[in-house]
Amino acid sequence: FLAETGRLLPPPLDVAILTEFDDQSRLTVRDRISGIGLLPAWADMGQENRDSWLRYDTISAENLFRSIAGVSPNLYREVVSPLLHVLPMTPGYDCSAAAALSCFHVFALQARGAFDVRWCRGSLTEKIFNPWIQKLQSKGNVQVRGSSKVTAINESKEGGKQFIVSVNGDEEVVHCDAVVLAVGATTAGRMIDSCPPLLSVPNLASQWKGLRGVSCVAVRLFLTKSAGDAIKAAMPDSPVVVAGPNIVPTLTEVGFCLYDLGRLQDDFRDLESTEGISTLEIDYFRADDLADQDSDGILEVSL
Repeated sequence: FLAETGRLLPPPLDVAILTEFDDQSRLTVRDRISGIGLLPAWADMGQENRDSWLRYDTISAENLFRSIAGVSPNLYREVVSPLLHVLPMTPGYDCSAAAALSCFHVFALQARGAFDVRWCRGSLTEKIFNPWIQKLQSKGNVQVRGSSKVTAINESKEGGKQFIVSVNGDEEVVHCDAVVLAVGATTAGRMIDSCPPLLSVPNLASQWKGLRGVSCVAVRLFLTKSAGDAIKAAMPDSPVVVAGPNIVPTLTEVGFCLYDLGRLQDDFRDLESTEGISTLEIDYFRADDLADQDSDGILEVSL
């Protein structure tokens, strides 16, 4: 009956009913029903509406879910908190409600089946970025340069091109008509002092320098087949496990995803079948505590 009812409901109402939980899950029916309290905010938040973003940016995600929406402690701990740690990559108290609602909309709840993430069958570089670069370069008017760090952007004082871009210090100078920045938040903050055209924009420097990034640590483990089989037995339904904070006592704010690469990527499946080596990857998010450790310390936590 629940499954039939769920299929008649629009997203995100269907998710709470159709999602399958482990038989040993601590979530009760009451816990799952408590998620309905989020509907008013979900309906009110316009993904493309500036006023919506300004309104929900003033509320923390934890406040929205726990106090305003009335999500049960169990549902927050078992479902919401892990998703916050791997989507916006932050605990609820340090994430705006606007960012949380937007991430959940894009990655999980905008349409039926949206949560069925598609995993790449090989490395992103090999399967996506290299073909993309080749397609761009085939046009004849695009150059993709590796190991080329922009160190300064200045306005040209002569005719012709409008900007002068310094690459790798004084190693190279590029004259251009326009500059499009596609950089991370912390890089933008560090870069602005060497970009007089940006410094001339009122209040931009102080805003960019206040931007923060998220520390991520990726660990790849090559295990014996017996060790790999034991891990597979613990995650039989999916090659990916999403985990929130406090799984490891020393990592109170670190979330992570565990990937069985033998089931996700052909190369590692072949490695397992021919050499008996199982390959796992663990991606840690908001991993400041881990990033300060050496390889042995990170390995000890991972194992």
